[in-house]
Amino acid sequence: MVLRVKTNAITLLVVGMLLLFLSPTLIAHNIDENDQSSIVLTKQEQQWLAENPVVNIGVDGYFPPYSYFNEDDQLVGLAIDILSLISVKTGIDFVIDDEHKWQNIVENLQQGNIDAILTMVKTPERAQAYFFTTPIIYKSLVVITQVHNHHITDREDIANKTVALVKGYQYSDSVGEEFPNIIPVYVDTMREAFELVAAGQADATISFLAAANYFQLKYAYNDLKIAAFYEKHNANDAIAVSKTKPLLASIFQKGIDSLTSQQKKALNEAWGANIKAPKDYTELIEFALISGLLMLLLSIWGLQAKRHNRDLVKANQNAEAANLALKDLKDNLQQLVADRTQQLTQSENRYRGLVESLEDEYIFYQHDTKGFVSYVSPSLTHILGHPVSGKGGFYHQFLTDSPKNQDVASYVERILQGESLAPFEIELNDTKGNVHTFEVLERPMYDDNGKCIGCEGIAHDVTARKLQQDKLFYLSHYDDLTGLVNRYYFKKLLDDDIQNCKNNGQSLALLFLDLTRFKVINDNFGHTAGDYILNQAASRIEQHVKGNFVVSRFAGDKFCISLPNTLAADANLMAIELIEAFQPHFEFLEQTIIIGCRVGISLFPQDGLNAETLISHADSALYEAKKNPNCVAFCNKEMALYNKKRHVIEQNLSKALFVNDDLLTPQLFVVYQPLMRLPECQLAGFEALVRWKHPELGVISPAEFIPIAEDTGLIFTLSDWVVNSVCLQLVEWHKRGYDFKRVSVNISALELMNVKFAEDLLSLVVKTGAKPSWFKLEITETALMAIPEQAIEILQKLTKADFQVAIDDFGTGYSSLSYLKSLPASTLKIDQSFIRNLIESSEDQAVINAVISMAHSLGKQVTAEGVEQQEQLDYLVAHGCDVAQGYFFSRPINAHEVSRLYFEV
Repeated sequence: MVLRVKTNAITLLVVGMLLLFLSPTLIAHNIDENDQSSIVLTKQEQQWLAENPVVNIGVDGYFPPYSYFNEDDQLVGLAIDILSLISVKTGIDFVIDDEHKWQNIVENLQQGNIDAILTMVKTPERAQAYFFTTPIIYKSLVVITQVHNHHITDREDIANKTVALVKGYQYSDSVGEEFPNIIPVYVDTMREAFELVAAGQADATISFLAAANYFQLKYAYNDLKIAAFYEKHNANDAIAVSKTKPLLASIFQKGIDSLTSQQKKALNEAWGANIKAPKDYTELIEFALISGLLMLLLSIWGLQAKRHNRDLVKANQNAEAANLALKDLKDNLQQLVADRTQQLTQSENRYRGLVESLEDEYIFYQHDTKGFVSYVSPSLTHILGHPVSGKGGFYHQFLTDSPKNQDVASYVERILQGESLAPFEIELNDTKGNVHTFEVLERPMYDDNGKCIGCEGIAHDVTARKLQQDKLFYLSHYDDLTGLVNRYYFKKLLDDDIQNCKNNGQSLALLFLDLTRFKVINDNFGHTAGDYILNQAASRIEQHVKGNFVVSRFAGDKFCISLPNTLAADANLMAIELIEAFQPHFEFLEQTIIIGCRVGISLFPQDGLNAETLISHADSALYEAKKNPNCVAFCNKEMALYNKKRHVIEQNLSKALFVNDDLLTPQLFVVYQPLMRLPECQLAGFEALVRWKHPELGVISPAEFIPIAEDTGLIFTLSDWVVNSVCLQLVEWHKRGYDFKRVSVNISALELMNVKFAEDLLSLVVKTGAKPSWFKLEITETALMAIPEQAIEILQKLTKADFQVAIDDFGTGYSSLSYLKSLPASTLKIDQSFIRNLIESSEDQAVINAVISMAHSLGKQVTAEGVEQQEQLDYLVAHGCDVAQGYFFSRPINAHEVSRLYFEV
């Protein structure tokens, strides 16, 4: 389709628009290759440029041919080339802002997000807010109407009419002020304004002459015309600069002043900005016809008026003169028609040549009302490989089975009925089976009687753009490691699920899952192993989640699962299934890796009405899940408060461990509880225990902060701190000649997963000047049984280095006698839970008797924890227990009290 203008304009417009498709880089390069002169800047201007090497500038991306996006999504145009020349002249590195809609660009300049706007019409109001250069673009405004609209032939005729105007453009405001009785329809871009006029939803629009020429060829508006000038050379654009940057405005002006007249002329000609409004030869012809008829009538009237006063000869002379005049008029009309026909033929040939040259992206076609394709451009073969020659076919034969194509028939039917539709997408197969996505713009065709005979359209191949968009969508919405939905996209999908459940009166469950011991795997085996485990974990989760549910890698080793229309009982069952799915071990480079998981659950609507709240509550339940045997927990208010405190403890523990300020009082300190040899109750050593006194929270129990340290991986730093502190204390006591026997230090189960633990511990002890023979390492029975083979190997290395080993909390785990027999441990410590009810419980007595008997038979000593009563002590002595500790003897005390009570007496 072509934007119609009058008579000789088409040839000029086609030539102008062909120039618009030339490479902007080539145009700018050829303007003046020899002109590389630079401008002279003041010291202040040079200093400003040195401090501001990059200038952010806003550019209207919907302002052809001055600034717009071409088919390769590149920003081009007359104003862009001028900006490039200014950059060369001034040395400024311009960065064009990502926002290209006019209203948003103006807001960005007002808010200081950009430094300048490339094209803005200067008004008194704007001059108060910005600095303006001299104009860089000179343009005229014209009135655009449908070709059959004869009610608007002058600018004054737009009064009382519906006029499409672009929001924020200067002329849009002035039109409303000058014609307060028009009905304005505001749109975002000039193209939308043209679409409204073409669709009959607006009587006219105001646009720029060169822009009208651009849209004529680009979008082929058959039924539009330039009806009149609105303003001539009175809509000129300058560069608008923020009031905070006067030096930038001065530099811009020098850059503009340095442009030569040859450069300006070349740019305007290259971009079609010098196109003149065409003359209307049709009106001249009509005027000539009317004039001739009037002359004839006047001649006839003169003959009749004077026939009685003139003779027959005079009358014949007048008639002959009239005939000659009519003959001359006829000859002139025939010549005008011939010239017009030749011009139309030339324009048609140029238009067809242009259409057939766009073979990389565009296909032009026509089909009748039944869908039979009667014409298709040769670009069909270049893009899809299908031959153009032949009998043709119905367009639906070329469509794929994609859901995008299901609505094509209804779109075509609406277009045939005269409805103006926005571009829509279709998918076609090429001859190699590859799928191409096209953006299609169709308009109805009419015969001379105004009857619709089919459609003509332009199909733009946007396959590459769609692939890029799909790739960007994937990168911004999915986790690149596991392929699962990422945190941002999951929250959006969860909110959608919540809304659907709310509308349907359904419940929803959210599972928040994390992997246990994952940080240990990362630290000991490296991030490659960690990435592998995360991938395998994601696969196991997806395999065991049944139904159309969304699974997300939320962060790190945490995963979220949205379960719409799911009750609490069903969510609990699915959580247990997931935990069971992680019981089989993982294999990585012939290494056996054991990882589990735990699950926190929150419910809609009980625990929250939006995604953020449900996620927060499920995260709170996750911490509670560790305390439950099946590692599953539901959210409740008490738990939320507890986990809030837990979060505070976690943050403050990290600060307490890494404090380096000597002026601050240390929060962490070590206390020592004595161990007494039985039956004489003589000192057998001490157990070193870490304590934490927070300046605001007070004393925090180890039962609270030790599990948090293990969960966060701070346990390694905490253990090193404890060992280092104990080593320094023992070195001091040794120098004073104190006999402290052996001091017990607790070892976390997580540390046994480090195959180099023995070497690291020995290095730390020796570095402080302490000796391994001063230490007894306590490790729980449960920790040993997690990875018994590796634990035994590590403990054997430690005992060879002269450390002693004690198995702590013995009797609470599930030790295998075969492992127990081979453990290089010198001591078994009976858990205090068996001592607490020793006197009243025959079962506890039986357990203690059995442990003492078994340990002695294996050549190991027995230590009883938690002794608080004389009766308990008497029973242990009577049954051969070797060592005891507990409040009966002493609470844990600081190093100073230890020295005073045990060494200085």
